[in-house]
This record gives sequence, C-alpha cells and structure tokens, in this order.
Amino acid sequence: MESSEIAIYRGLGEVRNYGIAVLLGLFVLNGATLGALNWIEISELRNELVKYAETIPAPDVNNPEQTINLPEEIIALRVQTNDRVGFYETSIGGQDYLAYADANKHYVLMKSEGNIKEETLSFAIALGALYIGEVILLLGWWFFVRAKIREIYETI
Repeated sequence: MESSEIAIYRGLGEVRNYGIAVLLGLFVLNGATLGALNWIEISELRNELVKYAETIPAPDVNNPEQTINLPEEIIALRVQTNDRVGFYETSIGGQDYLAYADANKHYVLMKSEGNIKEETLSFAIALGALYIGEVILLLGWWFFVRAKIREIYETI
C-alpha cells in the first residue's frame, strides 16, 4: 500500500512538471509570436518606404520645385547631400519615425512608427490575456487530476 502511494505522488510530480514545461513553452511561443509580428510590421514599413522612394522622380537641376504625390502619413524632405543613406530611426517632437534616405534621389522619406507600436501593444495584450486563460485552464486541469487521483486512492 505504501509503495502505491509513493508511486502516485511520483506520478503527480511528473504531471506537475509536465504542466510547468507546457506553461514555459507557451510563454516562449507567445514571445516569439510577438517578436515575429513586430519584425513583419517593420519589414512592411520598410517595403512601403522603398516603394514610394522608387516613385519619386530623379532630381532635375532645371526644375528645383518638383511635385511628388505621397500619402499623408509619409513625410518627404528634400536634401542637398545625404549624410545618411538607407534606413535609420529618428525622433521628432517625441515621436519615433523610420526614415529612408535614397542617395540618388536626394529625398528622405519618413513614416511614424506609432501605428506599429500601437498594433504590437494591442496584440501583446491579447497574447497576455490568452496566456492567462491558458494558465487558468492548466491549473484547473491540474487540480481536477489531483483531486480525482486522491479520490481513487482513498477508495482503495
């Protein structure tokens, strides 16, 4: 009788360890999902800036005031020389922007990263709520299994 009680407690310990491993695995999976979402959103923003940079005509010396058509959320700055070329992050007035400078076109295109941060935050909140639900389900499952095993053991 005593050996079966030890075996039951050992089995319960293994089930508990499995539940903890599942919780850690879910936490890592949720973190990786959040990181992947942020990476995808930044990549889409970069692709959008490059796409619009390609539509800008090359600078014309004879016509210094060219009209370019861009969406409202994209800021275009014409520069004489590009100290920075490619992508970089900058902050203007407390708001973060992703900037793309094209060496051939002499324009810097910038778009706010605020939308990405808001979307990532809302997704993180949803993942957090989902994780809390998963923890509650696993804890409920654990208490149910433990109570049923103790019930069975007491009837023996």
